Order: sequence, then structure tokens, then C-alpha cells
Amino acid sequence: MIRVWMWFFLSCKRHMYRLSFLGILLLLPAGTFLIRESRKEGEASIRIAVCAEQGKEGSLEQQLAKALAERPAGDGLFQFYLCQDEQQVKDEVASRRAECGYVISQDLREKLDGRDFKRSIRVYSAPSTIAAQLSSETVFAAMIERYDLELFGRYVEGKLKETVESGEDAADLAGRFYDKWKENGSTFHFQYEYVDWQGQTADDMPEAMVFPVRGIVAVYLFVIGLYGAALSLADEKKGLFLAIPYGSRSLCRLAAMAAPVFLAAVSGMAALWTGGVVWRMDYEMAALAGYAVLVVAFSWILRLLCRREALICCLIPFFLVGSLVFCPIFLDIGKYIPEFEALGNLFLPGYYMKFFG
Repeated sequence: MIRVWMWFFLSCKRHMYRLSFLGILLLLPAGTFLIRESRKEGEASIRIAVCAEQGKEGSLEQQLAKALAERPAGDGLFQFYLCQDEQQVKDEVASRRAECGYVISQDLREKLDGRDFKRSIRVYSAPSTIAAQLSSETVFAAMIERYDLELFGRYVEGKLKETVESGEDAADLAGRFYDKWKENGSTFHFQYEYVDWQGQTADDMPEAMVFPVRGIVAVYLFVIGLYGAALSLADEKKGLFLAIPYGSRSLCRLAAMAAPVFLAAVSGMAALWTGGVVWRMDYEMAALAGYAVLVVAFSWILRLLCRREALICCLIPFFLVGSLVFCPIFLDIGKYIPEFEALGNLFLPGYYMKFFG
């Protein structure tokens, strides 16, 4: 057994000395890291200009413009910023520094009270964008949130003419309760949770990534395993295993085949981590180790059946394309064409993906 482990260690060392193979090992985690970072840089908010016409201090239009501009950066896709006047809003939209712009008219509160909604809020938008249609809900939701508070205060004040709680005005008390009910979710409360098979909630889940890191890692290990089988046959043809005692020869061949798969598994684990798709490290390592063993076993059986290096090399493109097409790497084609779902069972990456299905 010591001879087998020594052969495994020397085979790993042999592959590490090959610059091309070492470059492939480093390319995947480096690539997933760069893709992840570029995706973060590309997550830009849609800039929208907003201004309130000159009016009374603390007017509804000024409150609305300020509230939109002070929205948290991570609260939706839209980033509102204040402009001095309507002309600046037009200039921002014309120069495409803003996708669209809102001008909140003077005396907005009085217009809403009088049901004079026409031109209460004007929008400027470029013809080639739909940002105005998408952001209008955000603007009007912010307006209603503030206007409803005033309506609620007036209603309470009209019902309760006398003071409440040590001289406190009824409208002020209603405003405090309005804010409390609005923020604590007791009035309307919807909670969405995405729970995986381990009972993890959305907060525990890894960040979503468009690039299919896990699927690429599965195909990557599969192809490396087939490459190891072809290389093992080439080494046997060169007489590399003849110096080994017959009783240990098969195990040493298996160890030589497992060496590149082991190195690829380490690279794949690093790619999952740099790609930000790791759920639980213990489960990820166990699943990847089990899949690596399955790849080595499949490659060993294929080696025994083919017996020729050239034949295995010819089969590598077949298994590669089949894995990419019939396994849920980029697209789960079995959901659209049920007949193709059974074909995915012929390729090992599909079994690894089922661990996380």
C-alpha cells in the first residue's frame, strides 16, 4: 500500500511539473473569480433625476423629492438624485446621465386634495428607454406613503377634537402609530423564503451567479478523468508500469489515474469558493470527493473496455458535448424535452448536479 501511495504522490508531482496542466488547474478558479468580480462591477443602478418646484418649506413635493434621493443604495434598481430645477432635469436626461427625470409640481398637496392630478408629477424620458415606466411605481409609492400619513392624521384629528395623552395632538399621535404600523409589518406582511433540501433559508444561500460554476466544475473533472485514462494507457504502452510488482500494478495504475482527478478536484473546490457558490463546506467537499471517486471508477472501466489511448481520446469530445447538452449545466433541456432527460443519465456530471437539485 505504501508503494501505491508513493505512486499517487509521484503522479501528482509529475502533473504539477507540466506547465500546461498547471495552467489549466489555475485557470478555472481564477476565471470564476474574475467573472464574479466583473459581475459585481456591472451591477450599476439606473440613475434618475428628480426635482421639486420651489414651494413652501416642508411641502409635500419637497418631502417626496428628498425621500426619493435618500433611498438606500441597495433598495431596488433605481438611484434618484436631486436637481436644482426643471431645466437641469431636462439636461440630465438629454445627456443620458439620467435614464429619465421627474419634476414634482408646486403645491402638490393642494392638487391632491382638490383631485387635480393632471401634471402633478411630470416625467422626462429618452425614447429608447423604459426606465420611466419601471420607476413610476416607486415614485408614486413614495408619494402615497407620505400623503396617506396626512390623510390619516386629518381623519383622526377630525374624529378626536380634544387632546390625547397629556396634551399631545391627535394628529401627531396618529402619525407615530402610522410610522410604527408601517415599519413593523403588522398591517401587511409578506415573507418569501427559498428553502433548499437542507432547510437553509435565502440568507444562508450563496449568492446567485449567472455563470454555471458548479456545472463547469463537474464537466471539468469528468474530462480530466478521461484524460487520465488515456494517459494511463499511453504510460502502459511505454512500459512505465513494468518495474512494479504484478500484485501492485493495477492499484498503481489506478493511483496514477486518480492523481489528475484529485488535482482537478482541488482546483474545482477553489473555483466553487472563488465563484461564491459554496453552500456548506463539509457537504461541498464530501460531494466533490464522491464525484471524483465516481469519475475515476468510470474512467477505469472505460480504460478496461477500450484498451487504446486513441479511442479514449476520440470519446472525450463525445462525452464533453453530451455533458454540456444533456446535463443541466447551462440549460436543463429535460424540462422542455422530456425524452432527453434520460440521456442525461448517461453522463456523470448529471449525477453530481443532482446532489444540488
